[in-house]
Amino acid sequence: MVNINLLPPELKLRRIAAKRNASLVSVCLVFVIIFMVIGVIAKSFESTIITNLGNATSEVEKEKTNLDEYNDYKDLALTINDRSLAADEIDKTRVFWSQVIQELAVNTPSDVQYNSLTANGDKTPNFTLQGNTTSEREIIKFKDKLENSRMFKNVVFKSSNLGENQKLSFTLEFDLEQRALKVTTSQ
Repeated sequence: MVNINLLPPELKLRRIAAKRNASLVSVCLVFVIIFMVIGVIAKSFESTIITNLGNATSEVEKEKTNLDEYNDYKDLALTINDRSLAADEIDKTRVFWSQVIQELAVNTPSDVQYNSLTANGDKTPNFTLQGNTTSEREIIKFKDKLENSRMFKNVVFKSSNLGENQKLSFTLEFDLEQRALKVTTSQ
């Protein structure tokens, strides 16, 4: 098959130019469509990234709040532990004065009377007891009973002198035995 082109050269050139222009327009149109599709995809990608960034930011804020709350609880737990240790230390050094007085009363001979009892749990000797009795034997008996008591230690006879009505005034000093003190529970 043979093609014979009988068109005048001007028309031929116009036709070639029209084909070229049509090809150029279609290539431009394809580029515009591609750029539009890329723009839509970029806009969608940007929207997705912004949404994910917003979600991540809110998660970070939520976790920050949880961390702050955790730190508050941790500080509270440490404070409670410190107070518990302080309470345990106070409990270890606590003096049950009712037991001390009861032990003194149990160990006091019948002829001994107290004039004064000075107690100070912070210094040694813890107690200074001044009293009256009828004989030195009662003072010695009282001192021995206090020494044998589970609550008292370091009992020292300080002084005695004969006072009015033939009564002996005496002074004893002694310490409290902390580990001997126990809480008694009634059942």
